Amino acid sequence: MSHPMAVQPTKIQDPSKVARRLLPYLAPFKAKLALIGVLLIVGTLAELAGPYLIGVAVDQFIDPAEGIQRAAWLTALLGDGVSRLQGLNVVMGLLAVTFLLSWALQVFQFRLMVRISQSMLLKLRSQIFEHIQSLSLKFFSSHETGDLMSRLANDTQIINQMFGEGLMRILRTTLTLVGIVASMISLNWRLALASYTALPLVLLLTLVFSRRVRSAYRQTRRTIGEVSAELQENISGVREVQAFSRESHTMQEFQEVNARNRTANVQAETLSSFLMPALDVLTTIALAIVTGFGGYLFLMYSPPLVSIGLIVSFLTYTRRFYMPISEMANMYAQFQAAVAGAERIFDLLDVQPEVMDAPDAIALPPAEGHIEYDHVSFRYTENEPVLQDVSLKVEPGQMVALVGPTGSGKTTMVSLLMRFYDVDEGAIRIDGHDLREITNASLREQIGMVPQDTFLFSGTIMQNIRYGRPDATDEEVIAAAKLANAHSFIERLPQGYETQVGERGATLSQGYRQLLAIARAVLNNPRILVLDEATSSVDTRTELLIQRALAELLKGRTSIVIAHRLSTIRNADQVIVIQNGKIVERGTHQTLLAQGGVYHGLYMSQFRRQEEEAQAEPANAEPSAGEELDLSASSIA
Repeated sequence: MSHPMAVQPTKIQDPSKVARRLLPYLAPFKAKLALIGVLLIVGTLAELAGPYLIGVAVDQFIDPAEGIQRAAWLTALLGDGVSRLQGLNVVMGLLAVTFLLSWALQVFQFRLMVRISQSMLLKLRSQIFEHIQSLSLKFFSSHETGDLMSRLANDTQIINQMFGEGLMRILRTTLTLVGIVASMISLNWRLALASYTALPLVLLLTLVFSRRVRSAYRQTRRTIGEVSAELQENISGVREVQAFSRESHTMQEFQEVNARNRTANVQAETLSSFLMPALDVLTTIALAIVTGFGGYLFLMYSPPLVSIGLIVSFLTYTRRFYMPISEMANMYAQFQAAVAGAERIFDLLDVQPEVMDAPDAIALPPAEGHIEYDHVSFRYTENEPVLQDVSLKVEPGQMVALVGPTGSGKTTMVSLLMRFYDVDEGAIRIDGHDLREITNASLREQIGMVPQDTFLFSGTIMQNIRYGRPDATDEEVIAAAKLANAHSFIERLPQGYETQVGERGATLSQGYRQLLAIARAVLNNPRILVLDEATSSVDTRTELLIQRALAELLKGRTSIVIAHRLSTIRNADQVIVIQNGKIVERGTHQTLLAQGGVYHGLYMSQFRRQEEEAQAEPANAEPSAGEELDLSASSIA
């Protein structure tokens, strides 16, 4: 589905403030930047020497004017009595050297700056990714994954281009402008003033377009985020798209989002491209003024106030004076795009996690497994309570089953225990420690979670089981898989434990993914277990294997289970019935049935049907201890 409003608007920030926030990323490279600065100065001087040498060649050797004194450096270099041709050859040689030196220095500078910008890009992307990992789950419920990916990839790349090639060009053109102004004034202040006549119009034109260009580029960054979000959503949901034959509709929605991005880019580029031809026209006007005024100074005064060579030099200087201004105007558009991207990045980095370790948080000691919900209330949004005054005590080693209709608050209870969210009222304690007083890392290290929908990462089966404990040996992984009844099917796979499972474990069936999740939890050896009943979406045959694995996993551990199957409820020490965010009944399976209340109604409508289905299964549905699982194409998704 298309969500045009899903990408969150970016807070507009002061461009100078955004630029200042980017500067610290360059701080580690001060020495290299200083070297680049020195090379820039040398290269600028070499570049500025070109027009001067052309004027010297004209006035001294091509068309020597009367009364023109030979410069001291030229006399020292050539001596007396050299022919005009010899002198011209020397000056042309010097001109070639200045061009080659300027080119070589630019190549070296850009190569050095690319290394700096890529290192900066690495740091920036790492910081963004680390920050995303620290954000609370509530943040992700209101932000598109594709938009976050766009900020991490596209927006950082725009900044990288600005600080790589862009920053070098800005520094070089700035130095060139300063050098040209100084050279022109020192050579002839009259012609210099004539050269600047078009400058006010250039500045005015740039100021007029600055705000529009920035607004346009901000729109391009937002719409590319929408494109990424739309791509991510539809690629992730491609099975549903094909199952409901929605390919054409999905393509139409993507084209609409893509068209908005195209329109935004066309507007931004149109504004940028309009500026360059206007500046070219103004440059041509400035050249005409210099030519006419220079001719006037040459023809109307005796002796002339300028030489032909000086006019030639000024024509070159004038062109080079306005070229950096045009380039800086073009770079200004790139700078606006970088600022728009940086706004989106800093808007993300400024988001503070809602669930954070307290400054004085302590590590949770090895847990015994005592859990207490003390008058807990919680809401995701204002005026919509999800849990209301919930109190519950779980003794070490107990299994507690949470039962209730969809939306009653079962998943919220375990999410609060994992401290994915903080309670609004009351407290949750483990062994007497308020969750808000202990570190999240130490809490989650001692809680194992087996979700209903297991998430497997791209990689091997070995890597996925080892995910929660990277230092585990291969032998420990295999032992965990055996306890989880997963070893048998893993050995039958083409590469065994080195089999690639694909993105989200797409090459494995739901049941096999659950077995791997249990093996992952076994390897982590947690004291407390949270289970979103792992057998709700599998057949009875696979359920028996999972139940055996869970039986081994639950031994001696405190566990809270969101119950979807009757077998879980029967084995529970406590059954907690939740309705409308409140605990309405609690007790064992038998005592609650005898009460004839809410639980009895749930049992009659849901769990009894499961019991009848289980009794209807063939007697040989349960595999023997040595029986292999079927690994045909039908069992592997």
